[in-house]
Amino acid sequence: MGIDRWQVSPDKLTMVCDPGALGFETTDEVEPLEGTIGQERAVSALEMGLDIDAPAFNLFISGPPGTGRNTALRSYLERIAANKPVPPDYGYVYNFDDQSQPVAISLPCGMVRTLVTDMDELVQNCRREVPGVFESEDYAHRVEEVMREVQEKRQALTNDLEQKAQEESFALNFTSAGITPVPLLEGRPMTPEEFNGISDDQREQLRQRAERVQHTIAHGMPDLRRLNKEMVEKLREVDKEVVRFTLTPIIKELRNAYMGHADVTYYLDRVEHDMIQHLEVFKPSEEAPSPAQTTADGGRDEDFFARYRVNDLVDNATCVGAPVIAEYSPTYYNLFGRIDYRARMGTLTTDHTMVKAGALHRANGGYLVVQARDLLTNPLSWETLKRSLRSGQVRIENIGEQLSPLPSSTLRPEPIPINAKVVLVGPPEILRSLQALDEDFRRYFKVIADFDTLMERTPENLSKYAAFVSARCRDGGLRPFHKGAVGQMIDYSSRLVEDQEKLTTRFMDIADVMTEANYWAGKAESPTVMGENVTKAIDQREYRASLTEERLQELIEVGTIHISTEGKTVGQVNGLAIYSIGEHSFGKPSRITARVSLGRGQVINVERETRMSGRIHDKGFMTLTGYIQGKYGRERPLSLSASIGFEQTYSEVDGDSASSTELYALLSELSDLPIDQGIAVTGSVNQAGEVQAIGGATRKIEGFFEVCKARGLNGSNGVMIPKDNVRNLVLKEEVIDAARNGKFHIYAVSTIDEGIEVLTGSPAGELQEDGTYAEGTVHQLVEKRLEDMAQKAREFGRSDAEENGRKNDGAGDSGSSDESGS
Repeated sequence: MGIDRWQVSPDKLTMVCDPGALGFETTDEVEPLEGTIGQERAVSALEMGLDIDAPAFNLFISGPPGTGRNTALRSYLERIAANKPVPPDYGYVYNFDDQSQPVAISLPCGMVRTLVTDMDELVQNCRREVPGVFESEDYAHRVEEVMREVQEKRQALTNDLEQKAQEESFALNFTSAGITPVPLLEGRPMTPEEFNGISDDQREQLRQRAERVQHTIAHGMPDLRRLNKEMVEKLREVDKEVVRFTLTPIIKELRNAYMGHADVTYYLDRVEHDMIQHLEVFKPSEEAPSPAQTTADGGRDEDFFARYRVNDLVDNATCVGAPVIAEYSPTYYNLFGRIDYRARMGTLTTDHTMVKAGALHRANGGYLVVQARDLLTNPLSWETLKRSLRSGQVRIENIGEQLSPLPSSTLRPEPIPINAKVVLVGPPEILRSLQALDEDFRRYFKVIADFDTLMERTPENLSKYAAFVSARCRDGGLRPFHKGAVGQMIDYSSRLVEDQEKLTTRFMDIADVMTEANYWAGKAESPTVMGENVTKAIDQREYRASLTEERLQELIEVGTIHISTEGKTVGQVNGLAIYSIGEHSFGKPSRITARVSLGRGQVINVERETRMSGRIHDKGFMTLTGYIQGKYGRERPLSLSASIGFEQTYSEVDGDSASSTELYALLSELSDLPIDQGIAVTGSVNQAGEVQAIGGATRKIEGFFEVCKARGLNGSNGVMIPKDNVRNLVLKEEVIDAARNGKFHIYAVSTIDEGIEVLTGSPAGELQEDGTYAEGTVHQLVEKRLEDMAQKAREFGRSDAEENGRKNDGAGDSGSSDESGS
């Protein structure tokens, strides 16, 4: 049989979906898919995490983009949230004790909106009705009564003072500056001339009497001031009473409407008290406003009445069930709210009505969905979110206030208690980073839902795939897909994951191909998307992305990059590498060569020496070195120096898929057996000589096939892969046809011994009872070469020792001669 026993049968080079087994003609006959498929593990975690009602059971949805993680999350959130109760509303009201700390109030759904309207109407009613009270006859009568009562007391007091002054021959002059005593002469005020004409004794008596009058006035002034104060107080009490008479029924009606909500009724009590204390703002006046009519920021009446407005921070009146908030721009302010400012007369001012809610406020009582990458790239967002989850409340404060080196005067709104389930969505690498680097992550995100990129290719899942295609046609407005087109999509799904027994769950890629296939069906004026339209879409996608691949192919075809596809050469093998350009990946051959010489057992990795080797490639190279030492160095030290390298590579080489190829090149060089250049090789090796699976087998085979096809397939070309990779083959029909016609061959091997026989045509050889290998086998030739090299090394060692001995003897004679001479 020769090497044919390792050849893979053409029917194992791919997996083809039988359209007839799908059970429909077009997707119009298929019920569209509801939900997601192939993610049973993730869906189970998702359902539990969303359903469980316990602190810190927040979720992290992990998976690559396109796996349906957001679609599945949205679907389950909509279903679960609809059955949850609508959470209460939240608002902020003025704090009459400290205006810098607005007070938070909570009301059942829709009631904060009602309270906003009620308070606006309350202010309007008060501003409309209260000023009229001050213009009523009853008010004027009560003011007049107070004035008359006080005036009578004042008159009695002034009469008493005047009488006491007259007893001292003085009259009293009442002015705005006070009371001044005036001396009398014969019952009339004394003139200055008369005063100047009196004697010194009379003037002294007049002075003494004036002092007694002043003492009497000083004694009576507190009573006058008391009467003035009493008048002001009584007038204010009248004002308060008439305002209360009008205001209380209005507020009482409103208080009755919110009787079951203590925080609102308390707030209304404070509103009533504050309005009465600032009744001046209700008085009609054409004069400049008093201090009571202005606010701290210098505003007039309108600004003053803003204190009675309610800030409807969170209004859930339109919610059906619990809120589901997806914040796609999770900046600090978008998540946790902010305090706005308005410019007034060159300064910035704010109040409780300018406090704005964030996504976490709106998600309170429901679910907040955030993309992890966006969250972690926004300053303070992640740390503030953890702090909010830790404290169970969200505090609104601007970033500038947190980072300011000096304290500033601003609002400090009362924190809002939160009960929201946070769902982060991100790729696996972010999840692993958070788990490794953030000790708080496990504390607050206890449920992980991992979305896989693969699903089993079972008949049940094939039916669900068809249902997905049907749903995509419906939702995307696409033409119906023929069963042959659906079969093509299924086969393409397996090709994306390079596994005959798996399907991709990156439905974004499938949906994109469907959209393009629909486009080509339109170009062909076909009412149904056919299989050839899908093929066209796939080919065009690869064509658009394959510019670099084609340029590299041209360099191989014109001989700039040296690749041999026929003949046999010692120490030279065609290895296979994967190149990735964005989302597009392709395989191309690289020449690998080995050279040996006498040495001390060193096997040199040229790429490593030039710092062009990745860590995984270094590991693979050291593994093949372990194989060589274990296979041939048990009885003797290896007296060789070998170098192995990739020819014409100008970037870093990584991965261990070339380790078997490098070993084949070294074995060929040691055995002097030429390797068939028409066969390219891929596969990693362990120290026992077993060939292990690698990635990208399909692309690597197709890459070498393109090179061979360009030069003309001669029937000797092929690729050798690990046997474990056969299930990963989803090759193009063109490659399969060539294999079927004997023009291209796929070999699958399990060991280095099998592989070297395929490449050289010579048996590897088995260790015999006497500890040797059969004559002419690869291992026998390698051991013979190594023995020859060891013999030469010993011969060189003896000759070097003899030469060194002669030199040492000569040096000793010379030394003795010098010593005796001295």
